[in-house]
Amino acid sequence: MRPTFPDSPRAAVFSQGGASNAKRTVAEGVQRWMEVQCAKKATSTSRNYQYKANHVVDKFGKRRIADINKSDLELFQAQLLKKGLSPKTVNDVFTVVRGVWGDAYADGVLRANPLDRIKNIERDSDEDSADPFTREELEALSKIKSARQQDINMILFDCWAGLSLSELIALGWDDVDLEGGTVMIRRARVETEYKIPKEKSRARRVELIDPAIAYLRAQFEITGAQPAVPITVVQRDNNSTKRENVRFVFRNGQSGEPWHASSVGRWFAGHLKSVGVRHRGPNQCRHTFASQALSSYVPVEWVARQLGHTDTTMVKKHYGRWIPGDTKSLAGLVSQMMGFRTTTELTA
Repeated sequence: MRPTFPDSPRAAVFSQGGASNAKRTVAEGVQRWMEVQCAKKATSTSRNYQYKANHVVDKFGKRRIADINKSDLELFQAQLLKKGLSPKTVNDVFTVVRGVWGDAYADGVLRANPLDRIKNIERDSDEDSADPFTREELEALSKIKSARQQDINMILFDCWAGLSLSELIALGWDDVDLEGGTVMIRRARVETEYKIPKEKSRARRVELIDPAIAYLRAQFEITGAQPAVPITVVQRDNNSTKRENVRFVFRNGQSGEPWHASSVGRWFAGHLKSVGVRHRGPNQCRHTFASQALSSYVPVEWVARQLGHTDTTMVKKHYGRWIPGDTKSLAGLVSQMMGFRTTTELTA
């Protein structure tokens, strides 16, 4: 059942009854804002907001919104950082704060919104940067006992396909066209829910390059004939659902059950350690595909479409770094394109 904020333990601190707008407390404001978010947002998103809202209620709960000034909020922001919260987490907490104070301003509780003059915490530019695997590391990752072969098929397929982890573990054989060399992204698994992509651009046809097709063909020999699993898929409105029977491409090689993202992470961490590759999360497979493609001069527009982005902005921001050990000589390629070298000379 979808969690709602009034059912949480924090609801006990809310004022009882119909206080006037002028007397609206922070706790009441959070309750109003959370009720809207729980109705509109995905379960995973609203649950995340609830965790962040706890910080706000713990700090200001019974105080009136109108009595809290800009310096109070800036001090709160600084205190969260001092507690050890990351800049990203503090900014997420202030997503709740901005929502509550924005509602209060729109409802006439405030004559001015102090959040208009409070900026988010600046984050280290490297915090979300890609940390892809090199070709040498991919070779090391392929070393695995035969009992977990389907798990390594999944990882290496994604290094050459670029799906997000949530898309990868929700992929079904009915979404795959091996002859045409494509897969359709129709759903994702976020925490315990299957859902269709929230952005229409993420529901897409992905063109597969040769190594990705090879790993899919190998995987078909393992799971291609396995029976479908009935699942419930949350639709884009985050309220309605649809029943589907999915023959999952990738299943947990140990249990045979459909993957959960956290289970992939645990297995992958152990596998990286066993083959002597520096630890990274499984979503680095997606980064690896993008970085390898860009380092080979594949058009940025094509990479963006493959990843489900509407334009090239995110690709340039997160995946634009070329992998030094893998990058070819650009001058040599330009020389070939301009007719000064033959293909043989370029590869010699």
